[in-house]
Amino acid sequence: MEIFEKIIDSSIAYLVGRTSRSIMKRLSNKFSTAGFDVSYEQWSILVHLYRKDGQTQQELANIAVKDKAAITRLLNVLEKKNMVLRIPDRTDKRSKLVYLTHRAKEFRTDLIAIVEDLLREAEQGIEPDEITRCKATLNKIFTNIDRLNR
Repeated sequence: MEIFEKIIDSSIAYLVGRTSRSIMKRLSNKFSTAGFDVSYEQWSILVHLYRKDGQTQQELANIAVKDKAAITRLLNVLEKKNMVLRIPDRTDKRSKLVYLTHRAKEFRTDLIAIVEDLLREAEQGIEPDEITRCKATLNKIFTNIDRLNR
């Protein structure tokens, strides 16, 4: 039994997953406490639209590493909350472009400030070079796995 505990407790997948779930929970709580009805999953779409408004659902699925069904569900909820609009693409009638509403644009600065605060909390007591190495390593792991998933 000891070998299984050692593998699970020290595996990169377990540690990344545990950290990710903790971050998602903390960010959702911070949004809620600040009066924003936005989940971590919804934020993961909004942030990509804040970066580049007017993306296709497929582009959002690719960049957020989610399947089409998950993106559709998230966009349905965001549309009901009046945060996004889906408009048919003029050049490709099969596609819809996703745009932020004025409401979502209005609280962009507030949401980003909450995320920045979370990042400060998460990186507390960690040297900048450690953060840089960690990010580089995680990006390499992502690239390795993403390549295998294609």
